[in-house]
Amino acid sequence: MTRETLARVDEGTSRAGRWDAWGQALSVLCMAHCVLLPLALGALPAVLSQALEETPIHLGVLALAALFGVASFVPGFRQHRDWRVLALGAAGLALLGLAHTVLPEGVAETAMTMVGGTALVVAHGLNRRRCQDCCPVVVARSY
Repeated sequence: MTRETLARVDEGTSRAGRWDAWGQALSVLCMAHCVLLPLALGALPAVLSQALEETPIHLGVLALAALFGVASFVPGFRQHRDWRVLALGAAGLALLGLAHTVLPEGVAETAMTMVGGTALVVAHGLNRRRCQDCCPVVVARSY
C-alpha cells in the first residue's frame, strides 16, 4: 500500500472509532439514566419526576442514539462488512424505539430499554474492534 492509501485507511478507522466511542458512552449514559434516574427521583416530588420523564426527552435521546448509530455503524460496516454488528446495532435501536412507542411505562418498558441499550453498547464495541482488526492503524516512523 502507498502512504496515501494508508493515510486514508487510518483516517477512516480513527473516525469510525471516534463515533463508536461516543456511541458507547451515550449508550451507557442512557442506561444509567434509565436505572438511576427513577431511583434518584423517588425522593423528589412527583411533579419534578413527571417533568423529567416526558416524551420529548426520550425522543431526543432516541434521536441522538440513532444519529450516533448511523454515524458509526454505516462507515464501520463499509470497512469490515460484518452484518452481525450492523444487525445488533439496528436491533438495539429498534428495541429502544419499541419500548418508547409501544409499551406502557413500567417494568416491561424499562426492561426492553435496558436490553436495547445493552445491545447498542455491545454493537459499538464490536464495531470498533472490527474496524481495528480489518484496518490496523499504521504508525509512520520518521527517522
